[in-house]
Amino acid sequence: MNVRDLASITSPGLIFIDYNYWNNSNGYYDKNGNKVTGIQVQDKLLNLDINVSGYINVPVLFYTSKFKLLGGRYSVSIAPTLISSNYKANIHTDNNEVYTKGNTSGFGDMAFSPLNLSWTKDKMDFSFIYTAYAPTGKYETGADDNIGKGYWTHQLQVPFYYYLMEKATALFVMPTYEMNGEIKDSSVRPGSRFTIEYGISQYVNSWLEFEVINGHNWQIGNDTGEGIWWKDSQLFDKDQTSTVSFGAGAWPIIEKLNIRAKYALDYGTKQRFKSNFLSLSVIFIPNILTGKRNTEAVSE
Repeated sequence: MNVRDLASITSPGLIFIDYNYWNNSNGYYDKNGNKVTGIQVQDKLLNLDINVSGYINVPVLFYTSKFKLLGGRYSVSIAPTLISSNYKANIHTDNNEVYTKGNTSGFGDMAFSPLNLSWTKDKMDFSFIYTAYAPTGKYETGADDNIGKGYWTHQLQVPFYYYLMEKATALFVMPTYEMNGEIKDSSVRPGSRFTIEYGISQYVNSWLEFEVINGHNWQIGNDTGEGIWWKDSQLFDKDQTSTVSFGAGAWPIIEKLNIRAKYALDYGTKQRFKSNFLSLSVIFIPNILTGKRNTEAVSE
């Protein structure tokens, strides 16, 4: 998400957000953070060049009610995903070169947030969000064209905002904890994960904003199950990565239409692909299903 996305859903009514991501990676990094440039086959090391790219579209529909629970504004959201991915790989041997490529596309896993509570206190906004990721994307154990992950994920988030200069400056922190279910047709359960994101957003006038976000993601739980062949392997460990992004947002129509773009890159990556990506998002506030018209911030 962008820094102020969650701050946009404090008023009653429907809000539509569309996220677009263009992703590229040219390398997988091992458990020590070193790029994998070869594959060991018996007594030979085969040189490897790989490139993975993709496009993801995530349309998100929020509904914020006038109803309050525990003093907080209640919201729900649903977010399907559309995914397209491509890969190219060259494997160099002593005498020749093997080239392979492939692609896959379709609907990915769906996110549903049935519980989103937001409170506003003085210069601070904070929320509690529960999200379930359903394995609706195509998945088959052993297939090389999967789109979904093949398991349920339950996610808890607690975003915090602190505002300076009458909300012109927003400081943002969001911890996230993820618990995973068993992979389809398998006894394997991926380990739980923890993420911390933090950033700053600055409006330079009433319609133009700049932001910087940094985040860190760690696998904190062990993979479990009888199917974990890598459990005792010296090649694998818990994965992690960090991501920094730089973005700008504008309101072509104040309080109704927002467009944001940002560029992000991974660093400190271990046992994952290191990626760079460009994102473009659109927030549309149609001012429908609001109940009584409310143009003021919700506060207690």
